Amino acid sequence: MTSISTAWMTNENYWEVNPMHKEFGVFKIFYKKDKTKSKDKSSKILWAVAMLIDPNESNLLKNHPLKDKKRLIAEDYLEDADFNWEHPEIEELKAFYLENCLSIAEKELIRYEEKLYERGEFISKTHYSMDYYDEETGRTKKGTADQLDKMFAVSGKIFTEIENIKEKISKEDLDGQLKGGAEESASEAGTL
Repeated sequence: MTSISTAWMTNENYWEVNPMHKEFGVFKIFYKKDKTKSKDKSSKILWAVAMLIDPNESNLLKNHPLKDKKRLIAEDYLEDADFNWEHPEIEELKAFYLENCLSIAEKELIRYEEKLYERGEFISKTHYSMDYYDEETGRTKKGTADQLDKMFAVSGKIFTEIENIKEKISKEDLDGQLKGGAEESASEAGTL
C-alpha cells in the first residue's frame, strides 16, 4: 500500500478513493465489519485516521498539535465530540495506517514533530533558575538555566532536520509522479 497523498478527497468514500486499502490487514477486517450503506461509517473513520496521522501537504491539519487535531476531527469532521481515539480498534487502524500508508521519510517526520512538540511543552513548563547554595545540605543546587539554554540551541538543529525530511518527502512526491500528474503503479515504483 502507498500513501494516499494525491487523493485527499475526504468528502468521497475512502474505499473508493483507495480501493487497495480494503484488501489488507486490519483495514480489510474493518471494511468487512461495516454494515452501513456504501461502507460510509468505516470510510469516515479511515479519513479521520488519515487526517490525524498523515503529514501530507494536502492535510490541512498537519501542523496542529495532536491533541487539537483529535478534537477538531472528532467535533467537526466526525461530528462526535466523544469519539474515542484510544479505542483498541481505532488504535489498530492508526498503527496500521502509520506502518503501511506512509513512506519512511513521512514516518520519521511524524516522530520528529511529536518529539519537538513534547520538547516544547517541557521547555515551556520549566522555569529558569540559577545555581544556588543550599545551607541545609551544604551543597550547591543546580539551576535550570544552562540546560534550558542548551535545549533552545539544539531546537534549531531539530527544526533544520525536520525541514530536510520535508524536502525528502517533496522529492519522493515528485519522483512518484509521471507526466500528466499520474502516479507510478506499485510495480513501476518497485514496491511490488
